Amino acid sequence: MRIQICGAGVAGTYLYFLLSGFDVYIKDVRRKPDCRCAWGVTYSEAKELYRKIGLDLDEYVVSRPECIVANGFRIKNKNVVIFDKKKLLEDLWGQIEFRDIRADLYVDATGHNRALLPEIDKDRLYPTLQTVEEHNAEENIYVYARKTGYAWAFPLGGSKWHVGAGDTTEMRAIELIKMLRQEYGFKEGDRICGCRAKIRLLPPSKCRPFVSGNIVGVGESIGCVSGFGEGNVPALESARILYECLVDNELHKYESRVLENFQWIEEEYKFVEAVQKDKKLTALLELPKVLSIERRSIESPVRDIRCLIKMLKH
Repeated sequence: MRIQICGAGVAGTYLYFLLSGFDVYIKDVRRKPDCRCAWGVTYSEAKELYRKIGLDLDEYVVSRPECIVANGFRIKNKNVVIFDKKKLLEDLWGQIEFRDIRADLYVDATGHNRALLPEIDKDRLYPTLQTVEEHNAEENIYVYARKTGYAWAFPLGGSKWHVGAGDTTEMRAIELIKMLRQEYGFKEGDRICGCRAKIRLLPPSKCRPFVSGNIVGVGESIGCVSGFGEGNVPALESARILYECLVDNELHKYESRVLENFQWIEEEYKFVEAVQKDKKLTALLELPKVLSIERRSIESPVRDIRCLIKMLKH
């Protein structure tokens, strides 16, 4: 079986190397990886996943923030690191001969574009704005959130910072970045680079089909992004699941395996949706599940999470 992967982001590139024993090819519309958002990753999970393709994540870690500061509340960081995603992809791309071929199976790894799979009914794509800037600040992850979106600033090592936001419109994203700057003192100055992108705000269950004819999706194209913005590990995990289904000749089980594996994303989506719709009781009922999920990455008492829910009313 000849396999054509379309999209050489985190999911597509990882899948390509997992499938090294197959007749596999990959292509991308970009000439080089870009520096858009999603440089944070759950360290222990990502390290183990990348180990499967012979890559040492430690070589790309640029910061290990002590805290996540969200709307002024300091939450102890346990397992989130910032890695140089662009450099990691550049190194992997350097080992690839990109080709576009006629294949038996096409993999849609095109992220929010979902270029090959059927369109999603009532899709939710939020615009994001991001820049790389120079600042002198304590190396934490800074977040300013409201019901419809959030802004962030995270350290890239040295004095470089990634500053950005995602919300329902670009104007609202700009507002959030201004709020973040005011809250944490990230003054607007010289930008090293900047770009626009989009992020899908739907869980896997609302992004079906994952398989359509001879096309199968991975990563963000099938909703493998958490309600709190975590996309790298879910992208890698979805690629791993697809690889195992192909090895076992069980592609028909791919959808059910994805849904089972990413039940935690479904729970986070329920929580975020309840907060956005101001359904306080539903949000509180979902809180224990979300808190249990987030213990993978942070250490935070329930009272702090409740304070964040209150702040998200803005």
